Amino acid sequence: MAWKIDEIDKKILQILRENADIPNQKLGKKVGLSEPAARRRVSNLVARGIIRRFTIEVDEKDTVNALVFLSTSPHASSEKVAKALEKEEGVMGIWEVSGEMDFAILLSAADMESLNRRVDELRALEEIRKTKTSIIMKKWK
Repeated sequence: MAWKIDEIDKKILQILRENADIPNQKLGKKVGLSEPAARRRVSNLVARGIIRRFTIEVDEKDTVNALVFLSTSPHASSEKVAKALEKEEGVMGIWEVSGEMDFAILLSAADMESLNRRVDELRALEEIRKTKTSIIMKKWK
């Protein structure tokens, strides 16, 4: 039987997206629960795999980020491509997508030269047929 996420869980997830380091007492107060109840809710969300990890957000003003869309060869295994991409330096996220391209990745580098070198390294992967890169100019959220 699958457990459903109720409105309190949804509020907890939204608050944790904004600040994963919020103390349980403060979190509980925001959603109308005691500290122990809030802690149990978060632990339950982790145990159920709804929360997979807690992470940090880095100030990106000193980095260059890009969305790189990748087209793979027709017989390439999606799993094999994803595992190869995971090993590449600067890959911050990987998504399999629909449409003309097969994957979208978030790529980060210290400067444009490094970013260009990383895109060239992606193009050199055996399974990659074509790339399309969009530099991220400004992050709004």
